Amino acid sequence: MRRFSVLLSLIVVVLLGVLVLSARPVTIAKEATPAGVKIGGVTFEPVALATGIDLPSPGDLLVARAALDAGGMVPIEQGDPALGILLVESGTLTLQLEGPMTVTRRAGLSQAMATAEATGDVSTLTEAVPAGQAVALAAGNAAYIPANVAGEIRNEGQERALRLAILVLPTEGRMGQATPAP
Repeated sequence: MRRFSVLLSLIVVVLLGVLVLSARPVTIAKEATPAGVKIGGVTFEPVALATGIDLPSPGDLLVARAALDAGGMVPIEQGDPALGILLVESGTLTLQLEGPMTVTRRAGLSQAMATAEATGDVSTLTEAVPAGQAVALAAGNAAYIPANVAGEIRNEGQERALRLAILVLPTEGRMGQATPAP
């Protein structure tokens, strides 16, 4: 398991390094609405940003896709040590937390990225949402959910909503540490 964690961490670092090294601020700033960074035949499109966060060390990374039926609700428990980004793939979700969160809106993100590249100011890339305020997230929108903050994710719409969760969990003290029997 330790070897897998190290390998996964290395892959993430390499991918982030490739993105940083391939970014061309002058070119991106000149384009009105860049679609993403193209590396070879692959285009990397920014979808969410969370700055100044505290990460557990060491930590485990989990990416999961989950559907929530119309009228459904998922609680987020106080004391849950996971932090992460929730990305809405389809439908609309309402997120309400007892602590502050940041939201990245798909609409206007390309222009905000170009402005941030030109000015160095990344504050326009995210929207600050105060504690207790509900926020609707449409397809393409994302929210950073901090650790140890209670709240809920609701589907108040008429259709099933699909979300992608990118979670960082502290390695120590989490459940499921034992090796399962075959």
